[in-house]
Amino acid sequence: MTDIINIVPMSKQHIGQIAKIESDSFADPWAGQIFYEVLRVPDCATFVALRSESVAGYLILRRTPPEIEILNIAVKESERKKNIATALFSALFEYAKAQGANEFYLELRRSNGPALALYKKLGFEIDGYRKNYYENPKEDAILMSLKLKTGKI
Repeated sequence: MTDIINIVPMSKQHIGQIAKIESDSFADPWAGQIFYEVLRVPDCATFVALRSESVAGYLILRRTPPEIEILNIAVKESERKKNIATALFSALFEYAKAQGANEFYLELRRSNGPALALYKKLGFEIDGYRKNYYENPKEDAILMSLKLKTGKI
């Protein structure tokens, strides 16, 4: 298998693989139909990491410049620790620069140590917590943000 990762916009053809990654990655996954709906929302943008023709990961965001909210990100289990998420964030930062956005927000489960480590490595800071934000199982959310200076993306 090739080591080349291509980052492309999500299309309907990717959704079956994305839905599988989603269900394998989260205790309370998005329903597959939500991914189709995201494609129709003008304020949303999507990035898919492809290795050959296989989806290795994805990132979905909502933009309201100068802010971007990261709504969903996941990497296929067999592709984790291979810089897929970092490649997705690199594409996100380039996109944000073109959109005039430099503030990023996200939340994650308190128990998601690998994601927390990645976000801290990327420069995100913890802003606070939302008690019992997640269902199945009930768990607090960690709120994080990253504010970059213009031209520093």
